[in-house]
Amino acid sequence: MNNRLILNILRFVGLLLLQVLVINNIRLGYYIHPYIYVLFIFLLPFNIKNWQLLILGFLTGMTVDLFNGTPGLNAAATVFTAFIRPYVINGLTRRKDINNNDEPSLNSMGFSLFIIYSILLLTAHNFVLFFLEAFSFKLLGTVILQTMISVPSSLMLIFIILLLFKKSNRKLI
Repeated sequence: MNNRLILNILRFVGLLLLQVLVINNIRLGYYIHPYIYVLFIFLLPFNIKNWQLLILGFLTGMTVDLFNGTPGLNAAATVFTAFIRPYVINGLTRRKDINNNDEPSLNSMGFSLFIIYSILLLTAHNFVLFFLEAFSFKLLGTVILQTMISVPSSLMLIFIILLLFKKSNRKLI
């Protein structure tokens, strides 16, 4: 089996378990809802086919929905995030600057570009999720406030996870 496939399966399981067993059980207030499971979609390789990205987005979101009892909310938000991901990557990078076999990361994109990439995708994901949850234009202010507060908290947790599991370039012996 391919090492990248094993890594992605472990990443999928680990992020989902961390989200549903730990993060979702920490109450930080009405407006703060960190979502780290979308990091799985963020870190998929550049050369993944769009249909595969959408299916993985659906499976990821639906798995979170099964644990949370939110029928389809996370699935819809994650599919939307997976849908816009190629456009965000194309808007932020030039094809000749990225290796198609790489995955979006701090190393391959650079720190500032990866932050912008993450902020754009997290904002899209959170806005769609909170808007579908509210399902009313009357609550648009609350949706925007929840999005603006949840994105930095999600981003902070995502960067902690990325730094904890950063590949080391050092040789052991």
